[in-house]
Amino acid sequence: MVSLFSSLNIASNALSVNESAISVVSHNIANMNTEGYSKQKVNLATRNIAGSIGDNVENQIRTNGGVMIANVKRYTDEYLNNYYRDQNSILKGYEQQLGNLDDLAEILNDLEGTGIDAALSDFYEALNNLNEYPASSTARINFIETAETLTSIMNSKSIELEKLTGNILGDGSSQEALENSKIYAEYQAFNNKLDELAEINRALQITQTGTLEANNLLDKRDMILKDLSDFVDFSINEKRNGSVDLYVGGTVLVKGATVMGELDIQTAKSYCDENGIIYPDDWDGQAAVISIVDPSQDNKVIIANANEMIQHGSIGGMLHSADVTDENVNPGTVLDNLNTLAQTLANIFNDLNTREGAFCINPNDTNKLIATNEDNLIFVGADGTGDGVTAGNITINADLLTDDGCWNLSCAYFDDIANFDENAVGNAQNVADMLGTRSQKQPDLNGMSLEDYYTSILGKVASAGNSLQTIYDTQSDVVDALHNQLLGVSSVDLNEELVDLVKYQTAYSAAAQVFNTCNSCLDTLMSLGG
Repeated sequence: MVSLFSSLNIASNALSVNESAISVVSHNIANMNTEGYSKQKVNLATRNIAGSIGDNVENQIRTNGGVMIANVKRYTDEYLNNYYRDQNSILKGYEQQLGNLDDLAEILNDLEGTGIDAALSDFYEALNNLNEYPASSTARINFIETAETLTSIMNSKSIELEKLTGNILGDGSSQEALENSKIYAEYQAFNNKLDELAEINRALQITQTGTLEANNLLDKRDMILKDLSDFVDFSINEKRNGSVDLYVGGTVLVKGATVMGELDIQTAKSYCDENGIIYPDDWDGQAAVISIVDPSQDNKVIIANANEMIQHGSIGGMLHSADVTDENVNPGTVLDNLNTLAQTLANIFNDLNTREGAFCINPNDTNKLIATNEDNLIFVGADGTGDGVTAGNITINADLLTDDGCWNLSCAYFDDIANFDENAVGNAQNVADMLGTRSQKQPDLNGMSLEDYYTSILGKVASAGNSLQTIYDTQSDVVDALHNQLLGVSSVDLNEELVDLVKYQTAYSAAAQVFNTCNSCLDTLMSLGG
């Protein structure tokens, strides 16, 4: 009688266990297309009932309780997961940097003949025409117009480059510009993910490991960690309960269910003011400064400048947009190059137009020459002089735009003033010398001509873009391969699930048959006893 009751109990337990196993298989099938889901498998173990076994076989049989669920195994590879996150963080950094270079190349795009390269060419072509017809007002006005177009395009490119830098990191001084930048939104999103990780850690700490609930929480944890790797590079320390401590550059940000540190951000100027650094003269860093603060202590600063600690992810890519190439190509360096080009352009033509021995055509008598003067500048900057000229402020001297302003262009040049002939309005030596600068190597432009220097800027941007594209493609292949390996471990295989379904269904049916048989025997015994 006791053995029949024991058999009934074993069969009943087997029914329950196999029903649960079928439920797990159903859960796998239901989530086979769910992103981040890791397949799960029931591990069974023998269930022993407490009691003395002894040497009696019957007693040993009675102490067997059938089957139980030891745990629900989650199929994943923690090493691959960690490696995948590290490589994904690197990829996201390259992705951000590549996007920056693509935007930079788009700004400098001269393929449609509307850029600085075409404007420089038109400028020299107009100068060549002026060289042929130095006394022609039409040739002079045409030259001034092409010069004005050149400066206008330089102004436009400067604004676009400054805007591009501002879109990424802000302008370095304005809080409003910083709050409208990409990095500002990214750092806020990162901090929100830290809060989510702390919440998952809290849930894992009170959930029994090896259960369906714990495994689902671990899937959510891994998805959050993957999202965090999109922003920055970090390391983790996993606890036995599945919760993780997260570190950036060795500084703990999340410890269990507590956010110990968050990212904060400020303008470079604000950082310099707080640390006694003269901005921008003594500052050689990015326009924005990331710090690590303790949110539980009113954002007490833990790390004042964490820019170098964050090398990868989208935030690292923004902070180190020029670090992947030897050319150091970014919007800031390109703008510096354009500023150098603008100042050199102004210096060359202003010096030639105002040099001793240069002569203009007298606007009151266009058949006569008069000496030029130091005010006859062609290009000026913000203060109306030839100093402090940048791509953003270079413009044509307003005197050239007046009704008789075109005559302020020096055409003639006499190396020996004793040979001066005021009637030599056809003397175009000064214009010829200006035209000669087209192939002239300039010390301030690394020994290149104006056009060659600008071409070198385009070449650097193109070269950097090509190099980074190759790096990005290679890294993307690495990440894809790791992702596929992880899927091979964790993704649901419908054929395997169907095999398990049949297996557990068969076991359930067999257990039901045992239960019915034992129940029938008991009914027979009860009727005999009655």
